[in-house]
Amino acid sequence: MTTATNQDKGTILLVDDDPDSTKVVMRLLEKENYNLLTANSGMDALEVLSREDVDLVLLDVMMPGMTGLEVCAKLRQNPRYAEVQIILLTGLDDFKTRHEGMKLGVSDFICKPFTRTELLERVQAQLKVRRITRDLGTVGTSI
Repeated sequence: MTTATNQDKGTILLVDDDPDSTKVVMRLLEKENYNLLTANSGMDALEVLSREDVDLVLLDVMMPGMTGLEVCAKLRQNPRYAEVQIILLTGLDDFKTRHEGMKLGVSDFICKPFTRTELLERVQAQLKVRRITRDLGTVGTSI
């Protein structure tokens, strides 16, 4: 599913197996005019990423089949996704999950339940990092 149209704002892939959680996050982000894509499983996320350019992945940790941490590991193994920002959305506020995520290259964590302000500020921050990283890569290739 694709929503919104402002390419400069960034493209976000929301990966969550819970339709209610997906609706809540989508409503909050749609108001900001981000380009939004959704996937309801880790395998669906990998399929979307194989055909779409994405700046940020909002990734639920606890999903059947392939966990968010497993998706993150697969993304970080592929050079194409090395610069994509990843925020884990999790109901788990424990050291083990955070530590594993950091080892895998997660950009940030948001613990559920979260506020609108927290979500938007963290998304904006990670999209800014993505733009800077992309701009630096462009500068490096033009020299």
